[in-house]
Amino acid sequence: MYFKLGGIVGAIAILLSNGSAFAQDAERYITVGHDKLGNSVALDTETIKGTVYKLYGIYGDGIFETTFDASCKESRLFRNRIAIYGPEGQLLEEDKEKGEIPFVASSSPGKGMKFVCQKIGASGW
Repeated sequence: MYFKLGGIVGAIAILLSNGSAFAQDAERYITVGHDKLGNSVALDTETIKGTVYKLYGIYGDGIFETTFDASCKESRLFRNRIAIYGPEGQLLEEDKEKGEIPFVASSSPGKGMKFVCQKIGASGW
């Protein structure tokens, strides 16, 4: 698991930092926004489970992973987990505190939510 995660961290970091990666990674990760430094924030389309989805972005030499749960019909968004991984894939920090966050359609979490809700065919999206 450690080596697999390290490879994923590297692929995500390359994709997010300069936009180029293997074709399969480019199809898996969809850019849904940018952080304050201009780095991409990406939605991982392969880990979507129902209304639960993950966003990734650059954090120092590693990446952050934030897990969200969308309530499509109510336009509500919940943060389930934030994790920060080092360059070798090691978990550096984790926050499992769950809570509702404001739904902002133009934000990275909001764009991710719209993608997920459209994918599952939620009405109104």
